[in-house]
Amino acid sequence: MVNQAEPHPAKKKQAMIHRAPWVVADVSSEIYKNAGNIIDDGAVIVSDGSIKAVGKFKDIIKEFGGYPIQEHECRVLAPALINSHSHLELSHLDLAEPCRDQTKYEGDITQWIRDLLKARDNFSRDTSDAEKQALSNSNQVLREMAAEGVGFVGDIGNSLASRAIGQDQQTEVCFLLELLGLTKESEAKSLARLGEVFAGESLGISCTAHAPYSATPVLIRAIKENGDRRGHIFSIHVAESRQEVEFLQTGTGQFLDFLYERGAWDSTFKVPGKGAVQYLESLGVLNEKTLCVHVVHVENEEIETLALRKAKVCLCPGSNRFLGLGKAPVTEFLAHGILPALGTDSKASNAVLSIWREMRLLREDHPGLSPATVFSMATRGGAEAWGIDSALGTLESGKRARILKVNCQSSMHSGKDILEYMTTAGESVQVEWVE
Repeated sequence: MVNQAEPHPAKKKQAMIHRAPWVVADVSSEIYKNAGNIIDDGAVIVSDGSIKAVGKFKDIIKEFGGYPIQEHECRVLAPALINSHSHLELSHLDLAEPCRDQTKYEGDITQWIRDLLKARDNFSRDTSDAEKQALSNSNQVLREMAAEGVGFVGDIGNSLASRAIGQDQQTEVCFLLELLGLTKESEAKSLARLGEVFAGESLGISCTAHAPYSATPVLIRAIKENGDRRGHIFSIHVAESRQEVEFLQTGTGQFLDFLYERGAWDSTFKVPGKGAVQYLESLGVLNEKTLCVHVVHVENEEIETLALRKAKVCLCPGSNRFLGLGKAPVTEFLAHGILPALGTDSKASNAVLSIWREMRLLREDHPGLSPATVFSMATRGGAEAWGIDSALGTLESGKRARILKVNCQSSMHSGKDILEYMTTAGESVQVEWVE
Protein backbone atom coordinates (compact mmCIF):
# COMPACT_ATOMS: atom_id res chain seq x y z
CA MET A 1 0.00 0.00 0.00
CA VAL A 2 1.35 3.40 -0.99
CA ASN A 3 0.82 6.04 1.66
CA GLN A 4 -0.92 8.68 -0.39
CA ALA A 5 -4.20 10.49 -0.60
CA GLU A 6 -6.89 9.08 -2.84
CA PRO A 7 -6.66 10.70 -6.29
CA HIS A 8 -9.35 13.22 -7.04
CA PRO A 9 -11.64 11.74 -9.70
CA ALA A 10 -10.71 12.84 -13.21
CA LYS A 11 -13.51 14.13 -15.42
CA LYS A 12 -14.20 12.07 -18.48
CA LYS A 13 -13.00 14.11 -21.42
CA GLN A 14 -12.23 13.53 -25.05
CA ALA A 15 -8.63 12.56 -25.74
CA MET A 16 -6.57 15.64 -26.54
CA ILE A 17 -3.15 16.39 -28.01
CA HIS A 18 -1.45 19.16 -26.04
CA ARG A 19 1.24 20.81 -28.14
CA ALA A 20 3.89 23.23 -26.86
CA PRO A 21 7.24 24.66 -27.98
CA TRP A 22 8.88 22.61 -25.21
CA VAL A 23 7.88 19.54 -23.20
CA VAL A 24 9.96 18.65 -20.14
CA ALA A 25 9.04 14.99 -19.96
CA ASP A 26 12.00 14.07 -17.73
CA VAL A 27 15.40 15.55 -16.94
CA SER A 28 18.82 14.04 -16.56
CA SER A 29 20.68 14.46 -13.27
CA GLU A 30 23.69 13.19 -11.41
CA ILE A 31 21.56 10.17 -10.49
CA TYR A 32 19.59 9.63 -13.72
CA LYS A 33 22.18 10.55 -16.33
CA ASN A 34 20.30 8.94 -19.21
CA ALA A 35 16.83 10.14 -18.30
CA GLY A 36 16.88 13.49 -20.11
CA ASN A 37 13.89 14.01 -22.38
CA ILE A 38 13.25 17.68 -23.11
CA ILE A 39 11.38 17.83 -26.39
CA ASP A 40 11.21 20.85 -28.67
CA ASP A 41 7.90 21.19 -30.52
CA GLY A 42 6.60 18.43 -28.31
CA ALA A 43 3.20 16.99 -27.54
CA VAL A 44 1.44 15.09 -24.78
CA ILE A 45 -1.73 13.07 -25.37
CA VAL A 46 -4.14 13.07 -22.45
CA SER A 47 -7.06 10.68 -22.21
CA ASP A 48 -9.37 10.21 -19.20
CA GLY A 49 -6.95 11.90 -16.83
CA SER A 50 -3.91 9.86 -17.87
CA ILE A 51 -1.00 10.40 -20.22
CA LYS A 52 -1.32 8.23 -23.30
CA ALA A 53 1.83 9.29 -25.18
CA VAL A 54 4.64 11.87 -25.13
CA GLY A 55 6.92 12.82 -28.00
CA LYS A 56 7.70 15.13 -30.89
CA PHE A 57 4.55 16.66 -32.31
CA LYS A 58 5.38 15.44 -35.82
CA ASP A 59 5.59 11.86 -34.53
CA ILE A 60 2.52 12.10 -32.34
CA ILE A 61 0.37 13.50 -35.14
CA LYS A 62 1.33 10.63 -37.44
CA GLU A 63 0.01 8.05 -34.99
CA PHE A 64 -2.85 10.00 -33.44
CA GLY A 65 -3.87 12.35 -36.23
CA GLY A 66 -7.57 12.02 -35.48
CA TYR A 67 -7.33 13.63 -32.03
CA PRO A 68 -8.10 17.34 -31.47
CA ILE A 69 -5.13 19.59 -30.76
CA GLN A 70 -4.78 22.24 -28.07
CA GLU A 71 -1.95 24.66 -28.75
CA HIS A 72 0.00 26.06 -25.79
CA GLU A 73 1.98 28.84 -27.41
CA CYS A 74 4.92 30.30 -25.49
CA ARG A 75 4.52 27.62 -22.83
CA VAL A 76 6.62 24.79 -21.42
CA LEU A 77 4.75 21.63 -20.42
CA ALA A 78 6.25 20.06 -17.30
CA PRO A 79 5.37 17.58 -14.54
CA ALA A 80 3.64 18.77 -11.36
CA LEU A 81 5.89 19.77 -8.48
CA ILE A 82 6.07 17.73 -5.26
CA ASN A 83 6.29 19.43 -1.86
CA SER A 84 7.78 16.63 0.20
CA HIS A 85 7.69 18.26 3.63
CA SER A 86 5.23 20.74 5.06
CA HIS A 87 3.31 21.44 8.26
CA LEU A 88 0.13 22.94 6.85
CA GLU A 89 -1.53 23.11 10.27
CA LEU A 90 0.98 25.84 11.22
CA SER A 91 -0.08 28.12 8.35
CA HIS A 92 -1.59 30.64 10.79
CA LEU A 93 1.78 31.18 12.51
CA ASP A 94 3.70 33.65 10.33
CA LEU A 95 6.88 33.74 12.43
CA ALA A 96 9.08 34.01 9.35
CA GLU A 97 7.12 36.72 7.51
CA PRO A 98 8.83 39.77 9.07
CA CYS A 99 12.28 38.47 8.07
CA ARG A 100 11.60 37.03 4.60
CA ASP A 101 15.01 36.08 3.13
CA GLN A 102 16.94 36.99 6.27
CA THR A 103 18.33 34.70 8.96
CA LYS A 104 16.85 35.27 12.41
CA TYR A 105 17.78 32.53 14.85
CA GLU A 106 21.43 31.89 13.94
CA GLY A 107 20.97 28.16 14.41
CA ASP A 108 19.29 28.35 17.82
CA ILE A 109 16.40 26.01 17.07
CA THR A 110 15.39 25.69 20.72
CA GLN A 111 14.61 29.42 20.86
CA TRP A 112 12.57 29.08 17.66
CA ILE A 113 10.60 26.20 19.22
CA ARG A 114 9.89 28.40 22.27
CA ASP A 115 8.61 31.18 20.02
CA LEU A 116 6.54 28.71 18.00
CA LEU A 117 4.87 27.23 21.08
CA LYS A 118 4.18 30.69 22.50
CA ALA A 119 2.64 31.90 19.23
CA ARG A 120 0.51 28.75 19.00
CA ASP A 121 -0.73 29.15 22.58
CA ASN A 122 -1.50 32.85 22.04
CA PHE A 123 -3.47 32.07 18.88
CA SER A 124 -5.52 29.42 20.66
CA ARG A 125 -6.23 31.78 23.55
CA ASP A 126 -7.01 34.92 21.55
CA THR A 127 -8.83 33.54 18.51
CA SER A 128 -12.47 32.54 18.61
CA ASP A 129 -13.01 29.14 16.97
CA ALA A 130 -9.22 28.78 16.69
CA GLU A 131 -9.27 25.28 15.17
CA LYS A 132 -11.65 26.32 12.38
CA GLN A 133 -9.56 29.42 11.63
CA ALA A 134 -6.33 27.41 11.58
CA LEU A 135 -7.84 24.93 9.12
CA SER A 136 -9.05 27.80 6.95
CA ASN A 137 -5.53 29.25 6.85
CA SER A 138 -4.09 25.83 6.03
CA ASN A 139 -6.45 25.30 3.11
CA GLN A 140 -5.69 28.77 1.79
CA VAL A 141 -1.96 28.01 1.81
CA LEU A 142 -2.68 24.73 0.04
CA ARG A 143 -4.65 26.57 -2.65
CA GLU A 144 -1.65 28.87 -3.13
CA MET A 145 0.59 25.83 -3.54
CA ALA A 146 -1.81 24.41 -6.13
CA ALA A 147 -1.79 27.70 -8.02
CA GLU A 148 2.01 27.40 -8.22
CA GLY A 149 1.85 23.91 -9.69
CA VAL A 150 2.24 21.65 -6.65
CA GLY A 151 0.41 18.38 -7.28
CA PHE A 152 1.22 16.55 -4.03
CA VAL A 153 2.11 17.58 -0.47
CA GLY A 154 3.60 15.40 2.24
CA ASP A 155 2.03 16.97 5.32
CA ILE A 156 2.96 16.47 8.97
CA GLY A 157 0.74 17.52 11.87
CA ASN A 158 0.05 16.99 15.56
CA SER A 159 -3.73 17.35 15.42
CA LEU A 160 -6.09 14.74 14.01
CA ALA A 161 -8.24 17.61 12.77
CA SER A 162 -5.49 18.41 10.27
CA ARG A 163 -6.26 15.26 8.28
CA ALA A 164 -9.16 17.26 6.79
CA ILE A 165 -6.78 19.70 5.09
CA GLY A 166 -7.02 19.34 1.33
CA GLN A 167 -10.36 17.59 1.10
CA ASP A 168 -11.96 18.44 -2.26
CA GLN A 169 -8.90 20.43 -3.33
CA GLN A 170 -6.85 20.04 -6.48
CA THR A 171 -3.61 19.12 -4.74
CA GLU A 172 -3.30 15.73 -3.04
CA VAL A 173 -2.26 15.71 0.60
CA CYS A 174 -0.78 12.74 2.43
CA PHE A 175 -1.18 13.46 6.13
CA LEU A 176 1.01 11.86 8.80
CA LEU A 177 0.12 12.29 12.47
CA GLU A 178 3.31 13.24 14.28
CA LEU A 179 3.94 11.70 17.71
CA LEU A 180 6.38 12.77 20.43
CA GLY A 181 7.33 11.28 23.78
CA LEU A 182 10.67 11.34 25.59
CA THR A 183 9.45 10.68 29.12
CA LYS A 184 7.83 7.47 30.35
CA GLU A 185 4.46 9.17 30.66
CA SER A 186 4.51 10.87 27.24
CA GLU A 187 5.80 7.68 25.62
CA ALA A 188 2.82 5.74 27.01
CA LYS A 189 0.35 8.37 25.81
CA SER A 190 1.82 8.37 22.29
CA LEU A 191 1.88 4.58 22.11
CA ALA A 192 -1.79 4.55 23.08
CA ARG A 193 -2.55 7.12 20.42
CA LEU A 194 -0.63 5.07 17.87
CA GLY A 195 -2.75 2.06 18.73
CA GLU A 196 -5.95 4.05 18.35
CA VAL A 197 -4.94 5.34 14.91
CA PHE A 198 -4.03 1.93 13.53
CA ALA A 199 -7.07 0.31 15.14
CA GLY A 200 -9.28 2.73 13.23
CA GLU A 201 -8.16 2.06 9.66
CA SER A 202 -11.10 4.17 8.47
CA LEU A 203 -9.14 7.28 9.50
CA GLY A 204 -7.02 6.72 6.42
CA ILE A 205 -3.85 8.15 7.96
CA SER A 206 -0.55 6.95 9.32
CA CYS A 207 1.79 8.12 12.07
CA THR A 208 5.37 9.25 12.22
CA ALA A 209 7.88 10.31 14.86
CA HIS A 210 8.94 13.94 15.17
CA ALA A 211 12.69 13.53 15.60
CA PRO A 212 15.36 11.35 17.25
CA TYR A 213 15.59 13.81 20.15
CA SER A 214 11.85 13.97 20.88
CA ALA A 215 10.75 10.31 20.88
CA THR A 216 12.03 7.28 22.77
CA PRO A 217 13.51 4.28 20.94
CA VAL A 218 10.42 2.23 21.89
CA LEU A 219 8.10 4.82 20.35
CA ILE A 220 10.18 5.28 17.18
CA ARG A 221 10.38 1.53 16.57
CA ALA A 222 6.67 1.02 17.22
CA ILE A 223 5.67 3.74 14.76
CA LYS A 224 8.06 2.47 12.11
CA GLU A 225 7.01 -1.18 12.50
CA ASN A 226 3.33 -0.29 12.21
CA GLY A 227 4.01 1.87 9.16
CA ASP A 228 6.14 -0.76 7.42
CA ARG A 229 3.44 -3.39 7.83
CA ARG A 230 1.10 -1.12 5.89
CA GLY A 231 3.63 0.20 3.37
CA HIS A 232 3.47 3.73 4.77
CA ILE A 233 6.16 6.39 4.55
CA PHE A 234 8.02 7.21 7.78
CA SER A 235 9.01 10.89 7.59
CA ILE A 236 11.23 12.17 10.41
CA HIS A 237 13.27 15.31 11.10
CA VAL A 238 16.93 14.25 11.14
CA ALA A 239 20.13 16.18 11.94
CA GLU A 240 18.42 19.53 11.42
CA SER A 241 20.56 21.47 13.90
CA ARG A 242 23.94 21.27 15.62
CA GLN A 243 22.06 21.42 18.94
CA GLU A 244 20.31 18.15 18.06
CA VAL A 245 23.55 16.38 17.21
CA GLU A 246 25.23 17.68 20.36
CA PHE A 247 22.39 16.34 22.50
CA LEU A 248 22.40 12.91 20.85
CA GLN A 249 26.17 12.59 21.07
CA THR A 250 26.80 14.00 24.55
CA GLY A 251 23.46 14.41 26.33
CA THR A 252 24.31 18.06 27.05
CA GLY A 253 23.65 21.50 25.61
CA GLN A 254 20.66 23.71 24.89
CA PHE A 255 18.35 20.85 23.98
CA LEU A 256 18.74 19.27 27.39
CA ASP A 257 18.07 22.66 29.01
CA PHE A 258 14.98 23.06 26.84
CA LEU A 259 13.66 19.60 27.73
CA TYR A 260 14.04 20.31 31.46
CA GLU A 261 12.33 23.67 30.94
CA ARG A 262 9.35 21.98 29.25
CA GLY A 263 9.10 19.19 31.81
CA ALA A 264 9.95 16.72 29.04
CA TRP A 265 12.92 15.00 30.69
CA ASP A 266 12.87 12.22 33.28
CA SER A 267 16.02 10.30 32.23
CA THR A 268 13.95 7.61 30.47
CA PHE A 269 15.80 8.45 27.27
CA LYS A 270 19.34 7.09 27.24
CA VAL A 271 21.73 9.25 25.29
CA PRO A 272 22.92 7.17 22.30
CA GLY A 273 26.33 8.82 21.98
CA LYS A 274 26.18 9.03 18.18
CA GLY A 275 24.86 11.18 15.36
CA ALA A 276 21.21 11.24 14.30
CA VAL A 277 21.54 8.92 11.29
CA GLN A 278 23.68 6.36 13.08
CA TYR A 279 21.26 6.41 15.99
CA LEU A 280 18.31 5.66 13.70
CA GLU A 281 20.41 2.93 12.07
CA SER A 282 20.98 1.37 15.48
CA LEU A 283 17.19 1.30 15.97
CA GLY A 284 16.73 -0.53 12.66
CA VAL A 285 14.33 2.06 11.22
CA LEU A 286 16.22 3.10 8.07
CA ASN A 287 14.93 1.59 4.82
CA GLU A 288 13.42 2.64 1.48
CA LYS A 289 10.24 3.82 3.25
CA THR A 290 12.13 6.19 5.56
CA LEU A 291 12.20 9.86 4.59
CA CYS A 292 14.84 11.86 6.49
CA VAL A 293 14.04 15.57 6.48
CA HIS A 294 16.60 18.42 6.59
CA VAL A 295 19.70 16.20 7.10
CA VAL A 296 22.06 19.15 7.44
CA HIS A 297 24.58 18.00 10.05
CA VAL A 298 25.71 14.55 8.99
CA GLU A 299 29.09 12.92 8.48
CA ASN A 300 30.15 11.08 5.34
CA GLU A 301 29.75 7.75 7.14
CA GLU A 302 26.11 8.62 7.83
CA ILE A 303 25.49 9.48 4.19
CA GLU A 304 26.93 6.08 3.28
CA THR A 305 24.48 4.49 5.71
CA LEU A 306 21.52 6.33 4.16
CA ALA A 307 22.58 5.16 0.71
CA LEU A 308 23.11 1.58 1.88
CA ARG A 309 19.62 1.47 3.41
CA LYS A 310 18.07 3.21 0.38
CA ALA A 311 16.55 5.80 2.72
CA LYS A 312 15.19 8.98 1.16
CA VAL A 313 16.22 12.56 1.95
CA CYS A 314 14.23 15.80 1.81
CA LEU A 315 15.91 19.22 1.87
CA CYS A 316 14.27 22.46 3.06
CA PRO A 317 16.60 25.30 2.01
CA GLY A 318 14.19 28.14 2.84
CA SER A 319 13.51 26.98 6.38
CA ASN A 320 17.20 26.26 6.99
CA ARG A 321 18.14 29.74 5.82
CA PHE A 322 15.60 31.48 8.07
CA LEU A 323 16.68 29.48 11.12
CA GLY A 324 20.39 29.78 10.27
CA LEU A 325 20.89 26.02 10.45
CA GLY A 326 23.43 25.68 7.63
CA LYS A 327 23.42 24.02 4.23
CA ALA A 328 22.82 20.33 3.63
CA PRO A 329 25.65 18.38 1.91
CA VAL A 330 23.79 18.04 -1.40
CA THR A 331 26.75 17.11 -3.57
CA GLU A 332 27.70 14.35 -1.14
CA PHE A 333 24.17 12.93 -1.27
CA LEU A 334 24.30 12.91 -5.06
CA ALA A 335 27.75 11.31 -5.06
CA HIS A 336 26.29 8.44 -3.03
CA GLY A 337 23.36 7.96 -5.40
CA ILE A 338 20.76 9.80 -3.30
CA LEU A 339 18.47 12.19 -5.20
CA PRO A 340 16.96 14.42 -2.48
CA ALA A 341 13.41 15.72 -2.57
CA LEU A 342 12.46 19.32 -1.74
CA GLY A 343 10.07 20.68 0.88
CA THR A 344 9.01 24.09 2.12
CA ASP A 345 8.45 23.25 5.80
CA SER A 346 5.90 25.62 7.40
CA LYS A 347 4.97 29.31 7.62
CA ALA A 348 6.53 29.25 11.09
CA SER A 349 10.00 28.90 9.55
CA ASN A 350 9.54 29.95 5.93
CA ALA A 351 7.83 33.12 4.75
CA VAL A 352 7.13 31.84 1.23
CA LEU A 353 5.96 28.25 0.77
CA SER A 354 7.00 27.91 -2.86
CA ILE A 355 8.88 24.98 -4.38
CA TRP A 356 10.00 27.33 -7.17
CA ARG A 357 11.66 29.44 -4.47
CA GLU A 358 13.20 26.36 -2.85
CA MET A 359 14.84 25.53 -6.19
CA ARG A 360 16.20 29.07 -6.46
CA LEU A 361 17.57 29.04 -2.91
CA LEU A 362 19.15 25.64 -3.41
CA ARG A 363 21.01 26.91 -6.48
CA GLU A 364 22.13 30.01 -4.57
CA ASP A 365 23.43 27.83 -1.76
CA HIS A 366 25.05 25.32 -4.14
CA PRO A 367 26.05 27.10 -7.38
CA GLY A 368 27.68 23.95 -8.75
CA LEU A 369 24.41 22.03 -8.94
CA SER A 370 23.04 21.58 -12.44
CA PRO A 371 19.58 23.02 -13.20
CA ALA A 372 18.47 19.56 -14.37
CA THR A 373 19.36 17.98 -11.02
CA VAL A 374 17.55 20.68 -9.04
CA PHE A 375 14.38 20.36 -11.15
CA SER A 376 14.57 16.59 -10.80
CA MET A 377 14.59 17.00 -7.01
CA ALA A 378 11.38 19.03 -7.16
CA THR A 379 9.61 16.43 -9.29
CA ARG A 380 11.02 12.92 -9.57
CA GLY A 381 12.86 13.13 -6.23
CA GLY A 382 9.68 13.99 -4.35
CA ALA A 383 7.63 11.34 -6.14
CA GLU A 384 10.19 8.66 -5.26
CA ALA A 385 10.41 9.84 -1.65
CA TRP A 386 6.64 9.39 -1.19
CA GLY A 387 6.32 6.21 -3.24
CA ILE A 388 4.14 7.82 -5.90
CA ASP A 389 6.60 7.74 -8.81
CA SER A 390 4.37 5.35 -10.74
CA ALA A 391 1.85 8.21 -11.01
CA LEU A 392 3.77 11.49 -10.73
CA GLY A 393 7.27 12.94 -11.08
CA THR A 394 7.70 12.77 -14.87
CA LEU A 395 5.54 12.97 -17.99
CA GLU A 396 5.31 9.39 -19.21
CA SER A 397 2.71 7.15 -20.76
CA GLY A 398 0.48 5.65 -18.08
CA LYS A 399 1.09 8.35 -15.47
CA ARG A 400 -1.52 10.80 -14.26
CA ALA A 401 -2.00 13.88 -16.39
CA ARG A 402 -0.92 16.40 -13.76
CA ILE A 403 0.76 18.71 -16.24
CA LEU A 404 1.94 22.29 -15.82
CA LYS A 405 2.17 24.91 -18.50
CA VAL A 406 4.87 27.39 -17.61
CA ASN A 407 5.09 30.75 -19.34
CA CYS A 408 8.42 30.79 -21.20
CA GLN A 409 10.38 33.80 -22.33
CA SER A 410 11.30 34.49 -25.94
CA SER A 411 15.00 34.23 -25.02
CA MET A 412 14.68 30.50 -24.31
CA HIS A 413 16.13 28.55 -27.21
CA SER A 414 17.13 25.23 -25.65
CA GLY A 415 16.31 22.76 -22.93
CA LYS A 416 19.22 24.20 -20.97
CA ASP A 417 17.66 27.67 -21.12
CA ILE A 418 14.32 26.27 -19.94
CA LEU A 419 15.79 24.54 -16.89
CA GLU A 420 17.99 27.51 -16.04
CA TYR A 421 14.92 29.73 -15.94
CA MET A 422 12.68 27.35 -14.01
CA THR A 423 15.26 26.77 -11.27
CA THR A 424 16.27 30.41 -10.76
CA ALA A 425 13.11 32.51 -11.31
CA GLY A 426 11.64 31.53 -7.96
CA GLU A 427 8.06 32.46 -7.15
CA SER A 428 7.91 34.87 -10.10
CA VAL A 429 7.32 31.88 -12.40
CA GLN A 430 3.93 32.10 -14.11
CA VAL A 431 2.25 28.72 -14.22
CA GLU A 432 -1.15 27.18 -14.95
CA TRP A 433 -2.53 23.65 -15.02
CA VAL A 434 -3.26 21.90 -18.29
CA GLU A 435 -6.98 21.15 -18.06
